Amino acid sequence: MISIWNYLLIMGITVYIAFMYQSTAMMLLFFMEAVLFVVAFFSMIFRCFKIRGYIEVPVGIAERGRESLVKLVITNRCLLPLNRLRALVVVNDVMRGRKKRYRMTLPAVPRGESEYIRAISFYDTGNYEIYLRKLRIYDITGVLSWNIRVKKQGLVQVMPELHDVPVRLTQATKNFYGEADVYDENQPGYDKSELFQVREYRAGDRLQNVHWKLTAKQDELIVKEYSLPKACPVILFLSYRPGKKKQQLYFLETVASLSFSIMDAGCPHYVAWYDHASSDVVRIRVDDEESLFYMIGVLMRVHWMRCREDIKQRYKDKYRQEPYVWALTVDEKLQLYKEKELLVKYSGRKLGSSLGQIELLL
Repeated sequence: MISIWNYLLIMGITVYIAFMYQSTAMMLLFFMEAVLFVVAFFSMIFRCFKIRGYIEVPVGIAERGRESLVKLVITNRCLLPLNRLRALVVVNDVMRGRKKRYRMTLPAVPRGESEYIRAISFYDTGNYEIYLRKLRIYDITGVLSWNIRVKKQGLVQVMPELHDVPVRLTQATKNFYGEADVYDENQPGYDKSELFQVREYRAGDRLQNVHWKLTAKQDELIVKEYSLPKACPVILFLSYRPGKKKQQLYFLETVASLSFSIMDAGCPHYVAWYDHASSDVVRIRVDDEESLFYMIGVLMRVHWMRCREDIKQRYKDKYRQEPYVWALTVDEKLQLYKEKELLVKYSGRKLGSSLGQIELLL
């Protein structure tokens, strides 16, 4: 197939030869080319208005080294099928600034949607933007072609590998009580601002907890049980200074593994860092897999800058009413501190085995 400009060039050469040599045959050929051009041009323009495409990513989270499915959807509102269509799909590695292009040739059914599935492998942790950059449309005669720009995109987050870190909780951590917006669903507590349940009176219940309105209606003592806040006894501070991209990946994998292991041990905790965009301390609560993956996704979008702020002091100033038991700190050298004590320095190249070296006593 040839582009419009190349076809016009061919027509120009034909008419030039016809005039130079006074050739009737060449002039007839020029008129045939002109008629074909008009038919092809208007049919191609018509198709450009009738063809649309977009990218869908059914699952936006992938594992490193595994294939992720990307769906390309082509909508054809023409009465005639499109026998040939070329799509350019671009995968942009946001963290490293690298792009990879995939070209696909496919047909489109008339008056309907055509779906095509492509498996793409991601070998590095990070955020990947998947663009349908352009569609190359061909006319009904198959002579001319034209590109239409498409701005649709999808996003795939490739999660870092999660390694097991031995964690053992002390009684101070297990029995920690504090303020929180999240409440235990299985046991009552002391927070009078949130009601856990109402039940019949038992021996030893305090009269201050009697629900007098329900008691009057049911002619028996009914008591109120209050909720138990699930406070976070551990804060994981992130102190990162920008360096090589590989260093950032090791750091992200270390933080994700530590947070996962602390969560898996049954300890809700906060992951906190200094955000330069807002000039403030940002924190994310992690107590289940959903919040863990959300935290990892946020960290992969953070633009780290050199920080001169005392993160712990800024955190204490911002959350004065929320005490904690332990403060852990991870820096760009993969050094793990417990309060001010250096516990271990992990090795990036042997991160899996390095993270399992010592048990964290929290």
